Amino acid sequence: MSRILVLGASGATGGHVVRLAREAGHDVVAAARDPQEHDFDVETAAVDVLEPSGLDEALAGLDAVISALGVNNDPRTLLNPPPLYSEGHANVLDAMEVHGVRRFVAVSALWSRDNAFGPLWFRLGPVMALTRVYSDMRRMERQVSARPGVDYTIVRAGYLQDDPIESPPPQAHADRPPQGHWLTRREDLARFMVSCVESDDWSRRMPCFVQEDDEKVARRKTPDLI
Repeated sequence: MSRILVLGASGATGGHVVRLAREAGHDVVAAARDPQEHDFDVETAAVDVLEPSGLDEALAGLDAVISALGVNNDPRTLLNPPPLYSEGHANVLDAMEVHGVRRFVAVSALWSRDNAFGPLWFRLGPVMALTRVYSDMRRMERQVSARPGVDYTIVRAGYLQDDPIESPPPQAHADRPPQGHWLTRREDLARFMVSCVESDDWSRRMPCFVQEDDEKVARRKTPDLI
């Protein structure tokens, strides 16, 4: 089993990653800017990837890093999002190189490729609002893929849902997913990210991890967009 640092552990997706990695028998370190504000039941580390601070201490003795980092949905943040994906992850990868940690799994989004996924109302609303966030994700993807020493998997997730989606389970697609596949449940995403640490099936690749629209998005509680 691996010793894994989970970035964004206090977020909705990151919380699933911490739980599922622990259930799978991994040794988990949950990272947050102020871990004392959260009720983690695993080892913790105070990390701010944009400073950066805490990375050297957190990465000592690790086998892998899973990043579930994401920005919040405040309109002011979306208009001028912090470079969390590009600069933040660049700092993480620099520190990983120093400590000899090669395995890196991070979440991106289906729309980092282009805007042609999902129904029209979604592309004209949430996708437009997140344009600058997706641009930063694209920068991250280019930067990570340019590092020959990083054993990465960047998971391009769909529109994240908290509740079960009533369509066949999500699948990982090496290229474009089938038409109408643009949803991802957080727990399924977290499980897939943990599995990527356990296998090299998706090493140095950027799979799209989505399932088909069950036409019930509007009936669910509105989740965070990332």
